[in-house]
Amino acid sequence: MANLQEIINTDIAIIGGGIAGTSIARELSKYDISITVIEQKHGVGLEGTSTNHSLVCQGGDSLTFRPGTLHAELNIKSIPLWPKLSEELNFKFRRIGGLWLIRDNSDYKKFQKMVSRAFKSTLDPKSPLLIPEGSFSPLKFVDKKELKNLEPEISDNFLGALYDPNLATVDPPEVAKAYAENAKANGVDFLFNTKIKSIKREENKFELHTDNALIKSNIVINASGIEADRVAEIVKARDFSYVPLKGTLVEFDEELGKLINHETTILPRGSPHLQVVSPTVDNKLKAGIHLVMSFRSDKEVKDYAVNHAINVAKTLYPALRFENHITKSFVGFMAMTNPDTGWHDFVIANHEFVPNWINIVLGPAGVSASPMLGKKVVEILTKSGLILKEKSNYNPSIRKKVES
Repeated sequence: MANLQEIINTDIAIIGGGIAGTSIARELSKYDISITVIEQKHGVGLEGTSTNHSLVCQGGDSLTFRPGTLHAELNIKSIPLWPKLSEELNFKFRRIGGLWLIRDNSDYKKFQKMVSRAFKSTLDPKSPLLIPEGSFSPLKFVDKKELKNLEPEISDNFLGALYDPNLATVDPPEVAKAYAENAKANGVDFLFNTKIKSIKREENKFELHTDNALIKSNIVINASGIEADRVAEIVKARDFSYVPLKGTLVEFDEELGKLINHETTILPRGSPHLQVVSPTVDNKLKAGIHLVMSFRSDKEVKDYAVNHAINVAKTLYPALRFENHITKSFVGFMAMTNPDTGWHDFVIANHEFVPNWINIVLGPAGVSASPMLGKKVVEILTKSGLILKEKSNYNPSIRKKVES
């Protein structure tokens, strides 16, 4: 840990040690520059990274994100990167597949449109979002009998499903830790238990005053998660807005986890709350998600939100006693841009009037896009004039502990 009087000089300071900050740090560690990650907690991935649904968008979900958005670009381009990444960094990556359940003809027609949009946008050889051959399996419709073969405990009320065999799951804190440990082994410095008190710009450098050290940096990457707007405001670099969306999920034990193999979900009708049950990498289940716009300080788990998750699970699997298998209930916050239109997009950009300051806001599907996030940041830095020289000794698999 840095002393109070210590002055740290670095080329790039990354604020935030979540999935965004650590994935960027890993990508930048390939280059001959000094990098410092500043995290106010005692380790990586302890805030929003640890409180999400843990899904990796691999199929129809990511393929139908609005064309032309960073949200779509980074998720789709990340699809073929995940398997190799999990091998390089030795973290768990589990293909579970997804089943979008069909209640009636209305659901069927919506899913037909979704499949049509997905394939038009990605299987055209001229498309910039083409998925490399072999990295993606086409979606298909399954009837009631096939659905029962895939999920024997599923309710008889469903007529079938749209089946996506690509959907996967990871443990996001484990992935963030893998990113961070590889970054550290390749020369990135991490400062934990370090809170930013103020930021000043002096002679084309940023001075980040923390409770442990003064950090002087040429470039700052604001990857502070749900606090990104507040951090950006310190230097008048907030040119974005989002709504803190509070989500409540419930986790169930392995006894139920061994009975359900796929993510199963119902399209919401007249409600913002998601109706989904999904396996985890460690053979448990997560269900929910009760969503509400709330103050980000409101981390209380409400009974009605927990009941929503239980009711969703029992609607999908009525014979199972979910209420007897709860391991934990928890809330998390995601930054939702454009909530009025429903077309969420990432924020990954240089600020127009604050040179060398990059804001990062991910929100929904941020974990899924993380393999491409650092590459996008490298693209931005290069276009801004920074000369990046690749290291000759970069190692994509070596790891070194980062805990404080």
